[in-house]
Amino acid sequence: MDGDDERLLRKIQQGDGESFGVLYERTREWLLSFVIVPRVGRDRADDVLAETYRTALVKVRGFEWRGTALLHWLASIAKNKCLESVKGASRASAREEPLSELFELADQVPTREAEMIRLETLRALKERVEATLKELPPRYAEVLRLRLLEGRERAECAARLAVSVATFDVVLYRATQAFAKRWKEHA
Repeated sequence: MDGDDERLLRKIQQGDGESFGVLYERTREWLLSFVIVPRVGRDRADDVLAETYRTALVKVRGFEWRGTALLHWLASIAKNKCLESVKGASRASAREEPLSELFELADQVPTREAEMIRLETLRALKERVEATLKELPPRYAEVLRLRLLEGRERAECAARLAVSVATFDVVLYRATQAFAKRWKEHA
């Protein structure tokens, strides 16, 4: 499984959305059953799980393979998200910045040339994301913008769409699948 995890990690780090979906499907139930629900209860479990994967998506590019299963890395993130939830930390300070932080790398770049390359790469990535969103049904694009790019809470997103949180979760799942498919087609 370690070799499989390493290959999966490489694909995710290269921007393969379907591979992140595979990771989600492989680890979701285990994280809920053995890490999240025992710590925060069923009421908050879905939010903690969502924050776990959102944080993983943001941090995966900087994750270095050391031969440990990705499940252990996700469990560590989930435990931290559980602690934040239990402590009642304010959502603004407890959660990561929206996915837009993917476009703003914190590392200082040592040369002007490297900075120019980084900025051009980020510009191209933003264009590709926007182009992909434009190819989706408007509802899917709106859901992805609200939840992932703006980092809004699930309940707030659901209220804006005038649907239940459960319905919002279904639409978000379908939207991410549609986005991943379009993204891969244009790779």
